[in-house]
Amino acid sequence: MNVSIENDIKIIQMGEKGANVLSVTRAKEIMAELNYEECKAVIIMGNEKVFSAGLNLKDLMNAKEEKEVALIFNTLGDLLRSFREFPGPVISIVSGHAIAGGCLMALASDYRYGMFGMHRMGLNEMAIGIDLPPDMLSIISHSISRENLFEVATQCKMYTPKQAHKKGLINEYIGNPFIGKKRATAEALKRAKKLAGFYINAGEPFVRLKQSLMHDTEFDYDVLISNWFSAETQAKIKKVMSTFSKK
Repeated sequence: MNVSIENDIKIIQMGEKGANVLSVTRAKEIMAELNYEECKAVIIMGNEKVFSAGLNLKDLMNAKEEKEVALIFNTLGDLLRSFREFPGPVISIVSGHAIAGGCLMALASDYRYGMFGMHRMGLNEMAIGIDLPPDMLSIISHSISRENLFEVATQCKMYTPKQAHKKGLINEYIGNPFIGKKRATAEALKRAKKLAGFYINAGEPFVRLKQSLMHDTEFDYDVLISNWFSAETQAKIKKVMSTFSKK
């Protein structure tokens, strides 16, 4: 993970290659960077192939005790909450796949840039029998309109960048296929810095407005953990894992 600060804007590059999976360690590293005393805005980005593939299913499959699975899911919840509770703007640049927890992390941001490409963005929790707790659903509903919410949350569709923009998963779409992914990402970063600067200049009114937009919900994560260990969910997960091993 590479971190830099420019004009009170912290830029978090999760990884120049790889799936940028949200392990407990990686999630905690990102949360540690969301320090308002160090910066007044955050831009988070992946690489040209993957923004984040979400939780590491291998970590979950290797977890044999409920407390291990609880730690993984609760840490993801803490990460998403840290995005929403950070006083300044959090902006994501989605130039690659954003799947499941990776999609949720992007949606937890205040603003999302996307660009053309073959990558996909979406939530697949229902396909493998994993709950979407109300606090995570509130993140989705904060970004997705009521007419698209049920589809996005439940149908496990993987959207192209252009489709993601239409559904509300992306706020601003850079659709010029002739400038190249690298230049498009650089353009998104330039726009993100400008937008972050605007909100930094807004100062405390923005902080108060962001706080008023967010609302807390409670969820018994024991329900999620218990469901993870159910035979049905485990069977679905193993089926998904078997497709990975064939690639």
